[in-house]
Amino acid sequence: MTCCVILTTTDKKEIAEQIAAKLIESKFAACVQIDLVNSYFYWDGKLCSENEYRLMIKTKKSCYNSVAQKIKDIHNYDLPEIIMVDITGGDEQYLNWLETSSNG
Repeated sequence: MTCCVILTTTDKKEIAEQIAAKLIESKFAACVQIDLVNSYFYWDGKLCSENEYRLMIKTKKSCYNSVAQKIKDIHNYDLPEIIMVDITGGDEQYLNWLETSSNG
């Protein structure tokens, strides 16, 4: 399979929506879902708990670098989460749509 999911989070809904819109407009992603999550993490030696918006970006692996750069260009964090997860299976028709809807 040549498809993947890229994950990132931000504490600002406006930033999440801006990233999603730019990725779809540029055809770097076929679909971006945004949901509210509660994240726990250490930052600067302190345990933190924050409400964040998680973006689930569905695209082709070949778009990873473009997606990651667009996230970095727009993101409000010093160190944004950018994680790629390979899609190893799924509905064939959906995955074909995903591949044809993403340029990379």
